[in-house]
Amino acid sequence: MSSSEKERNRRILVVDDEADVLEFLRMFLESLGWEAATAPSAAEAVRELERNPYFCVLSDIAMPDMDGYEFMNLINEKRITSEVVLMTGFGYNPNHTLVKVNKNLRYPCLFKPFDRARVAATVQQAWQAYHGLSADKGGAKPAFS
Repeated sequence: MSSSEKERNRRILVVDDEADVLEFLRMFLESLGWEAATAPSAAEAVRELERNPYFCVLSDIAMPDMDGYEFMNLINEKRITSEVVLMTGFGYNPNHTLVKVNKNLRYPCLFKPFDRARVAATVQQAWQAYHGLSADKGGAKPAFS
């Protein structure tokens, strides 16, 4: 969906080749009041993003068909306006290349195993960024319409 078609929504797309990660995040995000869908591959995620708007995409970095960086670049090329959050199973290390790159690209990263509070806060920040909200302008909770 291009920026000219940006639609206010509360949908999150989770992209990972591990079924247990997809199921956990879908259930957790839905328990917080978000609408969550899953895609087991980057290719399937691109097709879904071309069909439906999502304010946020949570994407694993290491996937067999296309890594998270390639996926992120592809959705940027297609002018899909979703906020992107990368996920990795390598755990947090302040010297990890991803942490250093993340500081320049401004794409948040979630480390597995997930810290639920961090997932919730990161999704909330993506909601605010996508919809142009700040915490003092009603951006503190999902807007159910």
